[in-house]
Amino acid sequence: MSSKVFYSTMQNKGLQSPLSKITRLLNKCDPKSKYGSKQLVAVKTHFGEYGNTAFLKPVYLRPVIEKLKQLKCNPFLADTNTLYVGMRTNTVDHLHNAFLNGFNYSTFQIPVIIADGLRGENSLDIPVDGELLDHVKIASDIYNADAMVVVSHFKGHELTGIGGAVKNISMGCASRQGKLIMHSISKPVVHKEKCTSCGLCAANCAADAIVFGPKAEITEACTGCTRCVAVCPESAIGIDWNESSDNTQRKMAEYAKAIHDHFENKIVYLNFITDVAPTCDCFPANDTPVCPDLGFLASTDPVAIDKASFDLVAKHSPDGIDPFGKIYEEIDPIIQLKHAEKIGLGSTSYEIKMVK
Repeated sequence: MSSKVFYSTMQNKGLQSPLSKITRLLNKCDPKSKYGSKQLVAVKTHFGEYGNTAFLKPVYLRPVIEKLKQLKCNPFLADTNTLYVGMRTNTVDHLHNAFLNGFNYSTFQIPVIIADGLRGENSLDIPVDGELLDHVKIASDIYNADAMVVVSHFKGHELTGIGGAVKNISMGCASRQGKLIMHSISKPVVHKEKCTSCGLCAANCAADAIVFGPKAEITEACTGCTRCVAVCPESAIGIDWNESSDNTQRKMAEYAKAIHDHFENKIVYLNFITDVAPTCDCFPANDTPVCPDLGFLASTDPVAIDKASFDLVAKHSPDGIDPFGKIYEEIDPIIQLKHAEKIGLGSTSYEIKMVK
């Protein structure tokens, strides 16, 4: 069965604000039936790594927040700490990064919350009936929200081919330990040439899984919480990115289904096809866009909106074919969508409804 995907192009002959298009798209998803007075509504987005300029422009979030305020909700901007070491590894640096990129209280008059705690430790284990996973680890302050609007910058991705709504509610809503499960089949690793044996990793390890001999060593007692990655001042502990792209995508779909099912009908998805970089906004830089700015999409189906976004990018790329496939020849980005459809998250069959 086809899902409805509402689409508005960047064409603007009447010289109306593009922001009004976003409002109309959101209204097509019947927000009055999903968001109510005093509800804590997470506006899940990606704040962009410092140095990247392709991330979603903060101004595009304004109509979403204004609509939620009109419905007397209590919205907040939400993201989670990263698995890699960078400007978004812990909440203090992450908030500083977000504010520098324009995601701050003075811009929106709503709080900005890093949903998985100071160093990614605020996590809930949620059971799932997946093919690869029997539980997922979700950021507590995402899971405890009353509802959510998922605002995704559609783009390429070096591991999964594409990043859109499915990635935003899987990787983007997982705690650091959950991100490790999706990315790796092993525990963190110590780069001993960088280790100074300062002992901070062992002092912060809840499982007492780190010993010294004389450099840090991670034992079999490790639970994979990755707190050691966040606290190491020398970046001497890292991730073995050894999971296959196919399985990472399937795990993403199962994480996404857990979040989607949790919020039931209290979730709407918006994809923005602007500044479509070939790589993730987690990079501290970005390359030339692979297609022109195409506009905005809205749906209650995360699978359909990602498939529609993918097809639009392919159609409008310079040679009319999938530009991500040329960059990442060994990655099939549709695996995440096919698996998501298989487990009941949504449909790859969609009907575009144009909204002026």
